[in-house]
Amino acid sequence: MVSLEAIMSNIDEAILLFDRTGRLIYINKAGEEFLGKGQKELNGKPAEDVFPQIKDMGMLIRKTIEEGRLFNCREMGFDKGRAGNVDIHISPLYSDEEVSPWGIGGAILCLRENISITDREDYPFDSLLYLLGSISHEIKNPLSGIKGAAQLLKEKVSQGRDPEAMECVGLILKESDRLNAVLHSYLTMTRRPVFHQLNVHEVIEHSVRVMAAAMEDRGIRVHKTYDPSLPNISGDEGKLLQVFINLMKNAIEAMAQGERRDLTLSTRPSNEYMVIYEARDAGRKYAGKKKQRWAVIDIQDTGDGIPRDELNRIFLPFYTRKEGGSGLGLALSKKIVKDHGGIIKVRSKAGLGTTFSIYLPLSVTSSN
Repeated sequence: MVSLEAIMSNIDEAILLFDRTGRLIYINKAGEEFLGKGQKELNGKPAEDVFPQIKDMGMLIRKTIEEGRLFNCREMGFDKGRAGNVDIHISPLYSDEEVSPWGIGGAILCLRENISITDREDYPFDSLLYLLGSISHEIKNPLSGIKGAAQLLKEKVSQGRDPEAMECVGLILKESDRLNAVLHSYLTMTRRPVFHQLNVHEVIEHSVRVMAAAMEDRGIRVHKTYDPSLPNISGDEGKLLQVFINLMKNAIEAMAQGERRDLTLSTRPSNEYMVIYEARDAGRKYAGKKKQRWAVIDIQDTGDGIPRDELNRIFLPFYTRKEGGSGLGLALSKKIVKDHGGIIKVRSKAGLGTTFSIYLPLSVTSSN
């Protein structure tokens, strides 16, 4: 017989139960994932504290309990590091006990996020990367032949002392090198991460050294707040380096014209955790579960910030506001972090700057 808890844990919608005082008494797996917090951390909290980012949620839950009313709200706005909206359904939770004149013992909240286009199924972007990799591989071989022929031609042209011909050959070689670098970057995109135990602080410091000259040229001050207790993580150093460099580069460009030019890098273990349910083992009545926590890396700038209406689009492939930008940097960074089992969040305020937070999984602990 499948338990009710197992059924609730496999439902895609977030389901939360509140008692007659409006305090949380149960949250399923989808709800924990949506809020980034677990049952233990949220248990007993009033609805206003459970949903500080969703205005009027506490009021609606109280009305449901006090008046026995149903509420259906579509596209209710919330701000969870990015603008978004959810569809909610709140109904009374009836009890056999005489807890109210109507027998209402609490409220049931069902919530489904209207996921933005950047968070939908990543198959189209994966297919795009595969296509880019295939095309790059096919172009790279004949490009090597073109460059080799140009180098031989350069030797012969140099003997004839023809400046115009030398200039043309030099242009062929220069453009061949540039195109080769572009193809190499596309081929690197398609490579899956190779995981090793690594110190995330060493990867961050490597990216700081790479970007040091650019930051010095623009007069950017770097502030570091690293948590020394943060354990090693499992990751691909080259891939994560690519993420950190890209985010630092964006931060530097965002502060190009500003008076305050401070880049703050910080690390910490997450306060929240996610509950991961394991498959049932043979001979065990209930499946086990694991508590997953993250290492959090914050990259914060003091630039102009990202307009609120653009926050949902910045991770789209080829979306860019920068002249000459490819629009692949943030989309690729999001994919790399996702391939590491993590998530990336962004908070931004006009005139105050932007913070990108990278959540990478730490080791998990089992519980039953």
